[in-house]
Amino acid sequence: MNQQFQRSKNIAFPSLTFNMTDSIHAANDVALQKKNLRKEIRARLESLDYARDQIADAFYRNLISLERFRSAKTVGFYVDFRNEAPTQPILHRLFGSQKILVVETVAVPYCVGVNLRFHKLAPPVIDPTSKEARFSDLEPSEPYGILEPLQKFRNDPERYVSPESIDVLIVPGLAFDESGRRLGRGAGYYDRYIPLLRSDALTVGVCFDEQLVGAIPTNELDAYVDVVVTPTKVLRGAN
Repeated sequence: MNQQFQRSKNIAFPSLTFNMTDSIHAANDVALQKKNLRKEIRARLESLDYARDQIADAFYRNLISLERFRSAKTVGFYVDFRNEAPTQPILHRLFGSQKILVVETVAVPYCVGVNLRFHKLAPPVIDPTSKEARFSDLEPSEPYGILEPLQKFRNDPERYVSPESIDVLIVPGLAFDESGRRLGRGAGYYDRYIPLLRSDALTVGVCFDEQLVGAIPTNELDAYVDVVVTPTKVLRGAN
């Protein structure tokens, strides 16, 4: 009996090793495909030339075409940085759109270690020098200069917005496909945050048309979005 048991182990072990090797190769292939796609999309973004306010208007029109966006009371928005799809003009419009939207809370993210937290954004104020509206509770963060909530507000429980309270989350990405697959920048912040949302929350990826691709390589840790919005399209994902 001991010999039979030993033979069974000898047969099973190489099969297990083969499967593990296949999994490692598959993971490496996906990582390489993502790396190459990120390089390609970054090159596309560098070549874009657009009127910021005009393109933001196009994004806004397509967002408000979504009934669930119009009926949302709490929305989470990223604050655009460099060549991301512009959200700052849209954030300004959210505070003056009561006739169209019912939104009560607009939340923006900041990083805590490897995780995201969302913070209630105060309405914009008029800068006395430039005479332009700006969000006074945001400041450039280290090391990249992304606008995030001021440190003095981050421990204010009145400003914290839990993932369970978010009705619609606007998600950035380097690329999306028509099934709602998303390619991020590689840190996994939104891949970790999206599963924390309520099951009935709506996730919306926003990107330029040039960021749409045929199919994005994914693994089990990658989160999808429900809808993808570009300046010219509204695409319902497979979820």
